[in-house]
Amino acid sequence: MLDDAVYREFEEVVGPDNISREPAILDGYTYQIVFNPTPSPWLNRPAAVALPCSTEEVQGIVKVCNRHHVRFKAHSTGWGVFNAPGYEDMIILDLRRMNRILQIDENNMFALVEPYITCNQLQAEAMKKGLNCHIIGAGPNTSVLASCTSVGGVGWTGISMGYNCRNVLGVEWVLPTGEVVRLGSPGSGDGWFSGDGPGPSLRGIMRGLFGAMGGLGVFTRVAVKLFNWPGPKRIDARGLMFDIKAEVPENIKLYILLFPDMQRFLDATYDLGDAEIGWIHSRNPAGMLFTFLFPGLMRETAGRPAMRSAMESIKHMVSFGIAASSPGELAYQEKVVREVIARNDGVLIDMGKLPQFESFMLFGLMRSTLSAFVFRAGGNFASSLVGEETTDSGAPQVDLGVRIKQEYIDKGALIDDMADTVWGSIYENNLFAHYESLMTFDSRDPRQQEWIKVDEEVVDELIDRKWGIGIGLSGAGTVVHKKFGPHMCNYDKWQRRIKKALDPEGLSDPIGYTEPGD
Repeated sequence: MLDDAVYREFEEVVGPDNISREPAILDGYTYQIVFNPTPSPWLNRPAAVALPCSTEEVQGIVKVCNRHHVRFKAHSTGWGVFNAPGYEDMIILDLRRMNRILQIDENNMFALVEPYITCNQLQAEAMKKGLNCHIIGAGPNTSVLASCTSVGGVGWTGISMGYNCRNVLGVEWVLPTGEVVRLGSPGSGDGWFSGDGPGPSLRGIMRGLFGAMGGLGVFTRVAVKLFNWPGPKRIDARGLMFDIKAEVPENIKLYILLFPDMQRFLDATYDLGDAEIGWIHSRNPAGMLFTFLFPGLMRETAGRPAMRSAMESIKHMVSFGIAASSPGELAYQEKVVREVIARNDGVLIDMGKLPQFESFMLFGLMRSTLSAFVFRAGGNFASSLVGEETTDSGAPQVDLGVRIKQEYIDKGALIDDMADTVWGSIYENNLFAHYESLMTFDSRDPRQQEWIKVDEEVVDELIDRKWGIGIGLSGAGTVVHKKFGPHMCNYDKWQRRIKKALDPEGLSDPIGYTEPGD
């Protein structure tokens, strides 16, 4: 509980109307089911919640925290357990009042945003100027800034728009000590166009691959890359969600590509990436779609041999989208896709000829809303075995993940989702690939209440058998980093040193990152 005198100091920074310690308000920040490793959806209750409206107010709160040794954590749109306070008696900085798009630079193709701008908001404004942004797989309601600075940044359009840890440009950052730094070109007063100079470049320390998840201070502004958008500036749509009706522009196409086995799936993936075509590339196994979109139907049919056989026959499936700038480019990309299919004995399904195509294309994929449905699945889900390497390294973990998961499904520790729910994509053509194995569980089932134990067992198994698969989204925190560190150049020691250098008192919530140390 905060001392009254300390609480008044916070009030002086943001004003009495923008801070609260009412229990009903605080409980709204404790309820989290996404990636929650505990049987209860109710996590730690913060001591207070403050709503700063500027970098100066964020800095003021952090300085009060330093004077009185109060832990703090930044919170933008609150999507996922990494937003919940790791400890009691913390203060949450809810950044919802910092909700402006400060600049869209058409010539240099970047946007400067504050923490509460969501992916769909930026996309809508960018499209008016012939531009588009990468929307991460967690969905359009997530914070652009958070995906660039603090958490994962993977999504459907990685083949054409990259990964948001690479799309981050200039950054404004309130360190855990209260000092404000600007990384990249804004650090020299030269605008926001570059994340690596002229000016300081600390992108690797700032976020690494998955980010510090609130463990290294508060990010208040970020410039993010934008990309060409050859479609209309505004799409007139009628209806809601999957009942949406709209006209899909003629220069936008979507195909389902099916391959008979893993090797030809891999070969086709490299062929498509090397050809430098495509707007969307995503492995969406049928088992995953059924599990997350139709959980009731999945429960009814999962154990039936015919259903399992059908899913097995189409498991090497890829959604591939084209957004062309001219009829000639469209014809060229379509020709390449058909050649890749023929070369690798694949099957091509033109989704434009199927019912509900416009809603699936515009609502589900272009805005990445389909992936947001994953987070509303019955029960809950987690992610593991996340590979961030080449396609040859990442994609074979599909079969490995199926094999490992089936053991836990058989003993009732996970829901039977046909085991193959591996989602993934390639980024920046063939620079690297992302594949992650999703697992579903029912937190009401005593056998499945603490899925984090399952995940840790899988991590131990990977290390013991030297399979070389990535840490995973659920592998945040000191425990998992200590397990992987000795096998990966002792990176966990450097991580603790970085934390100690930037946050010697450990005040910026370390639960998703690491504690300071040597």
